[in-house]
Amino acid sequence: MHFAATILPALGTLIGSAQAIVKALDLSQPQGTSVWTCVQGQSFLKGVPRLYQEACGVYLLPAPLPPLLHQNLTNPQLGGRIDPNFITSYNQIRASGIKDIDGYFFPCTGSTHNCKSPAAQVSEIVYFLAVNNIIVKRLWLDLEPPGPGSPCQGWNYGATQNTALARQFATAIKATGLKWGIYANGNQWTTMFGSRSVDIASDLPLWAVQWDGVPTLGSVHTFMGGWTTAFAKQYGQSTGGCAPAGAFDLNVFTE
Repeated sequence: MHFAATILPALGTLIGSAQAIVKALDLSQPQGTSVWTCVQGQSFLKGVPRLYQEACGVYLLPAPLPPLLHQNLTNPQLGGRIDPNFITSYNQIRASGIKDIDGYFFPCTGSTHNCKSPAAQVSEIVYFLAVNNIIVKRLWLDLEPPGPGSPCQGWNYGATQNTALARQFATAIKATGLKWGIYANGNQWTTMFGSRSVDIASDLPLWAVQWDGVPTLGSVHTFMGGWTTAFAKQYGQSTGGCAPAGAFDLNVFTE
């Protein structure tokens, strides 16, 4: 996930909270089974690798392909694809003994390149999970603007069209029958959708972004879109230890 941030605490001790929570790490690049074994010693017992990426422009098949990754592509020349790193991260996490795994969906959007439709992108996720017998607890639709310098200038349609598109993605994920939630930063919501009050899918759990270094859910205050509570919180970034600095984002989850 894309952020500019100051250095925040390393993988550290969880401070007290009245709510039972699970410490989690999300990532986009594989880190190795030994790393996942190491972080368990710091009570990180959940992994959330990126499952789907923008892949704007021409779709280039990786070599070698993960099992069945290339199947069911509605159009390989359109943007959006299963992240080829996901299967490696997933297998490494499970091999370490961690079975609590989610996945996040960074969709292809943007007017400067051809993206598959929301329904097509979601259907690729569902198919990939099914044919590869991937077990994830929950999937997360990542609603955030692209990071600085990203070649994929997503969510650039203007507030009205951005809102309509986000709701199309929300409709598509709800139709799968799988457990989903929304990952979002309240401070970016107005820029994307025109108002902090715009409701995209407040009936789904919120994974809130609030980089304050505080690993508790009760500390979330950057609400938007109809949410008043957070199911999960991303509170910072790793600064070293079991893996290189920046290898993971740090989170707490309800489950």
